[in-house]
Amino acid sequence: MGQRVIELARDCCDCVVVSGPSDAMPDVEHIPDLAHHTGLGPLAGIEAILTSGRAARWLVLPCDMPSLKTATAKQLAGSAATIAALADPANPSTPLQLPLALDVSMLQSISDFLDSGRRSVGGWLSTVNVESLPSPPMREIRNVNSPEDLVS
Repeated sequence: MGQRVIELARDCCDCVVVSGPSDAMPDVEHIPDLAHHTGLGPLAGIEAILTSGRAARWLVLPCDMPSLKTATAKQLAGSAATIAALADPANPSTPLQLPLALDVSMLQSISDFLDSGRRSVGGWLSTVNVESLPSPPMREIRNVNSPEDLVS
């Protein structure tokens, strides 16, 4: 699954890195969490990536969404909004937590949120202005957490 998402990222972006365990995708550059936020989940990984200085804007893709289409990822990546996410099909006024595209200018907001003891991507998104883009069909954005999910 992770390899599929890496291929998708390479179709959309010049700079592809992985946040998470260093052995998760050994053939891709890894950016570890910052020491003071190690292990605090995806938002800490996003913070580390924004801190890396590798790019001014990032497309953040979850590893458990292998059916995401390149066109959808490119739509997010191409948004001019400071933060862009897909609308939740079940509640279109709420953005999905991932995937998303965001500018490095959001670094301080994420760091402050993590420093306050909170760590949810969705919780952080509720505190900032997010452009919600139309959601693709649910089958494209469903999370796959086990091999059984691929056939259901």
